[in-house]
Amino acid sequence: MQSTQHSTPRRAIDWPLIIFFVSSYAIAWGIALYLASIAKQAGLQHWTELAAMAEVMEFDATPLPLPAWSLYGLTRVQDFSFSICGLILIAHLHGKAGLKTLGQRLLQWRMPWMWWMLALLPMFLYLLATAVAGASSSFTFSAQNIYTGLFSLEAGLVVTFFLRGPMGEELGLRGFALPRLQQRMSAFKASVVIGALWALWHLPVLIDRDIVSVIIFLLLAFTLSFLFTLLFNGSAGSLLPGLVFHAFQNNEETFEILFPALAGTNWELTSSVLILVAGILAGIYLWMKHRGTAIESPFPTKTLR
Repeated sequence: MQSTQHSTPRRAIDWPLIIFFVSSYAIAWGIALYLASIAKQAGLQHWTELAAMAEVMEFDATPLPLPAWSLYGLTRVQDFSFSICGLILIAHLHGKAGLKTLGQRLLQWRMPWMWWMLALLPMFLYLLATAVAGASSSFTFSAQNIYTGLFSLEAGLVVTFFLRGPMGEELGLRGFALPRLQQRMSAFKASVVIGALWALWHLPVLIDRDIVSVIIFLLLAFTLSFLFTLLFNGSAGSLLPGLVFHAFQNNEETFEILFPALAGTNWELTSSVLILVAGILAGIYLWMKHRGTAIESPFPTKTLR
């Protein structure tokens, strides 16, 4: 008697995803190493000091082997490594149709109001943290403060949105990687993969921090991934809520401009703890609701490779 064994088919390795993450790491970490060598020549202790100078185009008397604008450009390429790699792979795998779909998702603003409320969660939590710190009465309204809070290279919300993490990371992480991962696994598992790789991608930026701060940062980045997935799926694949959430989450400096009493304090601790709890709750929700459920890719299937 001949026995027949049935084996579960193994899924092929998703090379585009591997290429996406490896390339993004290579660009960001490679630039960090290069900036570290320049910082050493300039007598700076950490490359992050040079990067901070480049982001605001203020180098004082620091000797530079490159023009200031080129250093600024390098820091932008570093911040945009995820989105650069994501756009290249979308264009390669899906052509013009894929780029058109991505553009539509960038402009997709019609959705239930609850998702816009969740997108503004960091702003609400920063306001709560300001009140807890007793700094609400220090609110200072002036045209200069508003302009600085919106457009300055150091703390501007608009600059943060378009030239830093939000546009620099979301087009790749949620525009390319998340839809592709969700074709192969549940929303929870996809969030775990992206959260872990996204958190570790930040390691060069954390080189001058103490171990406790590093652990807290990594844990916060990891749990934020669940919130971003919840926003993406809840808004039917729109990238706008995630971009808005990301911009406000990275823009605590604006609150220190509008509420001067916050400067020099640990006022963000309240909002950080609450956003961590929110991320954990989002993870539990995704685990319970989407266990083992794959989600169809928003990209044209006929060009999928």
